[in-house]
Amino acid sequence: MKHMTLMIVPYQGAEVHSLRVRHSVVKLLAVLSAAILCALIGAAIYLRPMIEKASEYDRLNAQNQLLSLEKQKIRELNQKIIVLEKLVAKIHLAQGVGEHEAAEAVIRQDKEKDTALEEYEIPLESRKSLSSSTMDNSRRDPRIPYGAPVEEKGYISRLYDEEIYHFGIDIALKKGTPVRATADGTVSVAEKSDDLGYYVMIKHASGYSTLYAHNSSLAVESGDRVRRGDLIAYSGNLGQSSGPHLHYAILDKDGNPVDPMPFLEP
Repeated sequence: MKHMTLMIVPYQGAEVHSLRVRHSVVKLLAVLSAAILCALIGAAIYLRPMIEKASEYDRLNAQNQLLSLEKQKIRELNQKIIVLEKLVAKIHLAQGVGEHEAAEAVIRQDKEKDTALEEYEIPLESRKSLSSSTMDNSRRDPRIPYGAPVEEKGYISRLYDEEIYHFGIDIALKKGTPVRATADGTVSVAEKSDDLGYYVMIKHASGYSTLYAHNSSLAVESGDRVRRGDLIAYSGNLGQSSGPHLHYAILDKDGNPVDPMPFLEP
């Protein structure tokens, strides 16, 4: 039987140890090593597209939020245009210029549904009265978003409103306020954009995802694991923002936005 002898010399002058290994064992170990290496390479090639698709899905969710903000801005501009047209028509009436056309314009525009954005001053302390559910499961299950993403006093300056494409709530805060995760999960996106400023998206095992936008800086990176209450960012006024605030949004397992208010019950 053929053998391979391995000579082991711990240090100069030390006793030499020898180890005899059969050639068949060496060949078997070589084959197993090659098989394991091939399996690892194959798994990496197979799983890479899936990992990239999961990351792209999270980015698309964030992009949907960006689009909703763009639609909101367009809606606001349309409302401003309507107000200006009304004013011009009334000026024409006062000056007697084009009275018939101006009068028709005023009547037509007055019938338009008034969808101007309204600023709400709702203290976070009173959010319980606005909740439609006790959210007992959210309180017990750390994987479900629950509670406010900030601990300091703030005001909800804008509510969730699908009609104006505002798929989240805005919490007015002073710049630099710590922003915390509302559930355990994995950070899927942590980056900066022109519209959202520094923003974080967290994917939770319950299927929900949460978005925290317009921050001044981030405290986490993509791939980080976080728990409910962990620091993830500091609030700010970056991106398409008219004042220091946090845009907080919740998406369900299908990526559809849901009203965060019922989840804020203290």
